[in-house]
Amino acid sequence: MIARPPSLWEALRRHRGCRTCGGYPICPSCLAQSLDPIPPDACPRCAQRYLGGRCASLGCRRGWLRIGRTYAALGYKRGDAQRLLLAAKDAAQPGAITLLGRLLAGFLLRHEARSSYDVILPVPFHPRCLRGRPVHPLTAVYLDAAPALRPIVPADDLAPPFLVQVRVIPSLRGRREVDRWQAVRGAFALGFATRMLRGARIAVIDDVMTTGATLNECARVLCEAGGAASVDAVVLVRQPWVRDARRGVPSAMRGS
Repeated sequence: MIARPPSLWEALRRHRGCRTCGGYPICPSCLAQSLDPIPPDACPRCAQRYLGGRCASLGCRRGWLRIGRTYAALGYKRGDAQRLLLAAKDAAQPGAITLLGRLLAGFLLRHEARSSYDVILPVPFHPRCLRGRPVHPLTAVYLDAAPALRPIVPADDLAPPFLVQVRVIPSLRGRREVDRWQAVRGAFALGFATRMLRGARIAVIDDVMTTGATLNECARVLCEAGGAASVDAVVLVRQPWVRDARRGVPSAMRGS
């Protein structure tokens, strides 16, 4: 009988005292059995599996994507990784936020591309997006990871932030790809006038990538208004594609 892979929760409990990464920050590779990783032959720009030999992402197909590469720390949004993300994003559970911060820090500190970035920053949020929550989950995850990152990678201290959200983005859940791209247009801007981003190589962090529209709009502003040389995306999870039985075409799974 094949042994059942440990759940993410079991793996995290066993991870205390790990000789590889010391337990904090947590390296996601130590929990690989509990995750659904991005395959090496996925699209490097959007981290999505190819369908029929090509990338199904609208941004890739139409050449809209300004992101150079996308890295997903925990792989696809499934199973325990999805439950952990939802506990942080929907319920703002402090324990889930802390675990994701440690996993994000562990991923970035051991990622081969980390030394090439001049600055790392999170996708910003509008104050109205708090929706009664005490904290914004992604920002809280980023701030949990930042102290471990700063000795190695320049992390934006958000005082003031390089990037801000200037208007509320309507809910994108269940909307078509093209509608998502249109909805985020003009939603972000530089936080202040600066030359610090000119020629910079930047990594933008988000919790989940569905179509890439939000991250792409951040990248567009950083490149066009800030003069950045390149922008990569680092996400906690990547939303996988499924085939929409109603239209017979691939579409993002319903979610954030």
